[in-house]
Amino acid sequence: MRGNGTEKTEAVIFDKDGTLVDFDAFWVSLSEVATRDVLQRLGQREELLWDVLEAFGVHSGETDINSVLCKGTYTEMAEIFSAILEKNGYRISSDALEILLREAYNTHAPEGEVKATCENLRQVLLTLKKSKKLAVITTDNEQITLLCLNKLGIADLFDKIYIDDGEMAAKPDPASALDFCRSFGIKKENVVVVGDTLTDVLFARNAGIRMVGVAKSHKNRQILSEATETVIRDVSELLELLEG
Repeated sequence: MRGNGTEKTEAVIFDKDGTLVDFDAFWVSLSEVATRDVLQRLGQREELLWDVLEAFGVHSGETDINSVLCKGTYTEMAEIFSAILEKNGYRISSDALEILLREAYNTHAPEGEVKATCENLRQVLLTLKKSKKLAVITTDNEQITLLCLNKLGIADLFDKIYIDDGEMAAKPDPASALDFCRSFGIKKENVVVVGDTLTDVLFARNAGIRMVGVAKSHKNRQILSEATETVIRDVSELLELLEG
């Protein structure tokens, strides 16, 4: 894959969820358990679980890439959750609910189903690694990030892993991408960002780096296609794309 000139791809920056890790398999299953836990702790009806998940953007087990679960924060999720509870006669501040929500997600993270986005993910990354530096940049915390990457058996393949540690600004701020480029002396023109959300598109744009979107569903492919030129079904297609 070349840019406007004859730039060669020397590094690939991957988003984690939806790009390397099957988003719905992990986050929908985890969200069901975590939300149920919070409702039980608050003494609320379990039936509210489905109202909350739908408000988070989950429909029939699939997540809209524009939803709060896909691209939002725990703060935003807590605000939505709090509004649903208040509508049903229970008041709790979104700040207090955010604490419970974070605890529930972190506690139950091992119960989320971790699946790769393609069958030969490790081999794909090994092939890319022969000629390119690889990074993961995610807004998840260290616990969930390493849990997923280790379960997939790919944590050792990345030259740098950036998480939400409260020190470096999170996506779509370009700080982590620019730090990665500086760390290995690679020009932005020789880097590609691979991600599945519009946040990733904005992140790449802010960094001045080329973007490759990833989407399996027709709906999500349409959304990404309107924002970035190249959209693939899964990361296995990178081998032909980047070497072509």
